[in-house]
Amino acid sequence: MANGKQATTSMTQTVGTVGLTLPLPYRFFFLLIEPIATAVGAYYAFFDQRTYLDLTHAASAPSPIPLGTSIAMSQLANLYFAFALSEALILRSTSDLRVWKTMLFCLLVADFGHLYTVGVLGPQIYWSVSEWNAIDWGNIGFVYLGASMRTAFLAGFTGFQVHGPETWLEFHKNQFQPKPFGDYDVDIKIECCGVCASDLHTISGGWGEQHYPLAVGHEIVGTAIRVGPKVTLVKPGQRVGVGAQSYSCLDCRQCKNDNETYCRKQLDTYGAVWPDTGIVSQGGYSSHVRTHEHWVFPIPDGLPSTAAAPMLCAGLTAYSPLVRNGCGPGKKVGIVGLGGIGHLGVLFAKALGAEVWVISRTHAKEEDARKLGADGFLATSDKGWNEPHVMTFDLIINTANSFDGFNLDAYLSLLDVHAKWVSVGLPEGDGIKVRNQTFLGNGCFFGSSHLGSRKETLAMLQLAADKGIKTWVEEVPINEKNLATIMTRLHKNDIRYRFCLTNYEDQFGA
Repeated sequence: MANGKQATTSMTQTVGTVGLTLPLPYRFFFLLIEPIATAVGAYYAFFDQRTYLDLTHAASAPSPIPLGTSIAMSQLANLYFAFALSEALILRSTSDLRVWKTMLFCLLVADFGHLYTVGVLGPQIYWSVSEWNAIDWGNIGFVYLGASMRTAFLAGFTGFQVHGPETWLEFHKNQFQPKPFGDYDVDIKIECCGVCASDLHTISGGWGEQHYPLAVGHEIVGTAIRVGPKVTLVKPGQRVGVGAQSYSCLDCRQCKNDNETYCRKQLDTYGAVWPDTGIVSQGGYSSHVRTHEHWVFPIPDGLPSTAAAPMLCAGLTAYSPLVRNGCGPGKKVGIVGLGGIGHLGVLFAKALGAEVWVISRTHAKEEDARKLGADGFLATSDKGWNEPHVMTFDLIINTANSFDGFNLDAYLSLLDVHAKWVSVGLPEGDGIKVRNQTFLGNGCFFGSSHLGSRKETLAMLQLAADKGIKTWVEEVPINEKNLATIMTRLHKNDIRYRFCLTNYEDQFGA
């Protein structure tokens, strides 16, 4: 089995300099409302201590105020003031997510400490809202609000999102809220993510309208950090992957027959609206992903993360139609197009024992095809390219991402009687015309395939680990600049044969 190529890109690795865009409620509260409210508290604790003490607990407020108490209150005022300045100035001056998370975590600890101090007034002080005075609303109610906002922020995910097809090369680091955590859900801290042509077609508008802002990416590998109470398929700390699908009903005929990828209620890993929430699913160009356990796959030991990631979409897209259509010893299999899906199709077809031929427009990729293990190579630019192989193929998987100049009759002439042509590439545009007469000469079958089942995904990953299959991958540190660069290159087909985003901790923290 051919070993995979792995290149480390020379693209710039930018750490902590990408602009962080927060939802408006966070910006309004952390940068304006809370600093002002805290500054008001500092004013009373420093300049109007009698009113502050009377409102806190009039029955125990001394008169006159002892010097020690006055000094302590002045120190409290300084802490209030430091709190206000930290948010109003420090958070406003940086877009580094790690600084925001560190500071808000520290302030959350301070929130709990603050709430603890009022416990001497009795436990009822925490919930007897009708008895609160003005200071109680500040000491308790407002602190509840601040702690809730900080908790929500720290629990949220962050990702590089595109805001629309007009600006599809502009990635913005935004925070977003995932769907509510369910009993069968798994939270995954992302380590790396493959870059699929689907990502490009989606953000550029080639596949129609989408829900923006949107973080794409559905070839995800990371670590399970939280599992729901009913999860049995994944354990915390386990290295796992997520592909292009994140949900199906698991109850319909298709789901019960290992065809869950064809479930009518299936949802994509990104760009889908979760039922009853209105929340749009966000993909792997993010810090974390939340997914139903059925669509979370343990990664076998010995299979590198950056090699496994592209298999979760590109690999499965090729593997499923291969195994479902009899690829194996004694079979002659053609792979049309040598790209992200195609090169994995060659690797898996060889691993399954078939005779494998690559069919491409020119001879430019013939050397790569041979290195991948292909037994033969056909260039459609050669005159009469198909004639020596008419009616000799048992299966052809079409992974081509363009139908320009595509002579379908010539391709289908390669198939033996009742052999199959399966298209898995999804080019933009109207596709190609199919005539009934084309099928008469060999009675061939023409169809498609969509991803693959959980059963097939696990078998594919294990086969890759057992056979030492390695994706040909170019590793790229994830950041705003590099994302724009690789999308431009992908648009020009300037990749052999898969980008994989890495260095997530540099952008999202440990």
